[in-house]
Amino acid sequence: MRTLRSGQTFVELMVAIGIGAIFTVGVAMIIAPSLTESGQAGKVQTAVTNAQGLLTNVRAWSEGNWNNILSLATGSAYQYYLITSSSPYTATSGIQSVVIGTTTYTDYFYLADAYRSGGNIAATSSGNTYDPSTKQVFAVYNWTHGTTGTISTYITRNGDRVFYQADWSGGATSTVATSAGNQFASSSNIDYTTSTGSLYVSIPGY
Repeated sequence: MRTLRSGQTFVELMVAIGIGAIFTVGVAMIIAPSLTESGQAGKVQTAVTNAQGLLTNVRAWSEGNWNNILSLATGSAYQYYLITSSSPYTATSGIQSVVIGTTTYTDYFYLADAYRSGGNIAATSSGNTYDPSTKQVFAVYNWTHGTTGTISTYITRNGDRVFYQADWSGGATSTVATSAGNQFASSSNIDYTTSTGSLYVSIPGY
């Protein structure tokens, strides 16, 4: 009887161990994908946050001087990022990389022209009016072994600013100005030498 009971106990123990092993493997199979998905979700959130920060910086950069935006080429083939270590920011061609933890995140932005129909942003340029004071900015992000994503926003030159110029000593020029300077468009009957920095219009007969 003792031998029979010992054998029965051993069998029960082995069955219990087997059931425990099956349970452990099953739990591991359930938890492992969850941990992986959680890790990926964290990386997605970090990458999107970086891209949103890039869009915010581009907006601030454009508000400082709209010509910063106008000087860049448009289209997805032209990739830029901002150097924000000094003020004012500067744009440079290429893709920005930053390492957070053990993951490398990359992002860049590109611009697209904007068109309007009846004052509203139009989906296409066909038959619509080009708006030089509005651009669409796309921020493209990725991370190590991740999937490329894109977010976008519109920026516009909408600030009401008064520009005071007190120096025209640069004289006449035929070059189109892309920033404030001390020159003016070539024209006749203009006197800028009598008083430094001032313009006088000479009207014949007076």
